[in-house]
Amino acid sequence: MKKFPSCIRLAVLFLFLSIAPLQAEDSPLTITPDMQFDYARTLFTEKDYATAIVEFKRFIHFFPNHPKVHTARFHTAKALFYKGEFQAAAKAFNEIILQDADPELTEEAYFYQSDAFLNLGNTGYAQIVLQNNLQLTEKTETKDRIYFKLGSIHLILAREGRHASLATAKTYFSKISEPGQIRFNTDAFIHLIETAQNAPQKNPTAAGLFAVVPGGGFLYTERYKDALASFLLNTGLIVAAWQAYDDGNEALAGVIGFVGTGFYSGNIYGSITSAHKYNKKRVTDILGRHITIAPKIDAKNQSYSVSLKYRF
Repeated sequence: MKKFPSCIRLAVLFLFLSIAPLQAEDSPLTITPDMQFDYARTLFTEKDYATAIVEFKRFIHFFPNHPKVHTARFHTAKALFYKGEFQAAAKAFNEIILQDADPELTEEAYFYQSDAFLNLGNTGYAQIVLQNNLQLTEKTETKDRIYFKLGSIHLILAREGRHASLATAKTYFSKISEPGQIRFNTDAFIHLIETAQNAPQKNPTAAGLFAVVPGGGFLYTERYKDALASFLLNTGLIVAAWQAYDDGNEALAGVIGFVGTGFYSGNIYGSITSAHKYNKKRVTDILGRHITIAPKIDAKNQSYSVSLKYRF
């Protein structure tokens, strides 16, 4: 068999390589809207939120009139949320709410925007968003979700020391429909609230009156070390002032008496304050033993969670 010279083989190879790109250009890869959307959705499912945001935005850019554009915007906002970019997420969800192009997506956007503000520590805006949604919806299930979240927010505030929020939380939980009460287990929440409300507390006025005797107010509020320190300090200053006066050193007695008056006043004020702190701690401890309330991003279930824990 006759072999071709090397130069001929090289020429044929060069010609083939030159023609191949032309053939590829004649048959370009076409990206359809569904292909692009599915790719972005897959990235979101795999929790590659940064890339998912890019691909959803690419979908919106190239297919602005596609029916799935609103869903793509919603998933973009959710990806920002799960990335922890709550400020940007709140803004993105707000745009979805203002457009109101898809009722179901708009409804969910309200809840996500509220959760974004909650994760930012802004409970005020979180409540405003939910209240706006409450005014617009007529669906019982949606109202139940709103009441539950509002009640949960006020439990958060109660744990931070705002005791009046306990009553508000109870009011919201009580507004949930009967099926919703079963779903959200509101009986347990209400029972816990009532337990916190009925917890033994110290009367600040009584603490102040007991403090007339140095350390008595602290003793009443169960701050025993502070009670002992206050008693010894104030008693020591009183004895020192009396001794100085008895020795005829009225100037020194006056100085010690002036200093002692300050400590004595602090003893009374501190006793009243300690009563308030005692009451706050009692409520916080009760809630803390039975309930875990914190903004929690659940990328799998896409939710904000509030959970109850019981000790039998």
